[in-house]
Amino acid sequence: MAIAFVGLAIFTGSLAIAVSLDKLRAVSYRYEFIAVNEACLILFDKKTGQYWQKRMGSDGDNKWRKEESPFQERNQKQ
Repeated sequence: MAIAFVGLAIFTGSLAIAVSLDKLRAVSYRYEFIAVNEACLILFDKKTGQYWQKRMGSDGDNKWRKEESPFQERNQKQ
């Protein structure tokens, strides 16, 4: 009987630790940085669906540009 109680306590403790560790790993960030290649970078906002693109070229125009999201509905476009 005591062995069963110890086994149940170990199992319950392990399960509680596993659940709490899984919650720690589930941190979600709002922005995602995507390097398409060495000449194109994208910054994506997961909350709004907007994204900014930067093309690294020899022409010297290395500014971030806001692009239209393909996920926005037509009536929400500005």
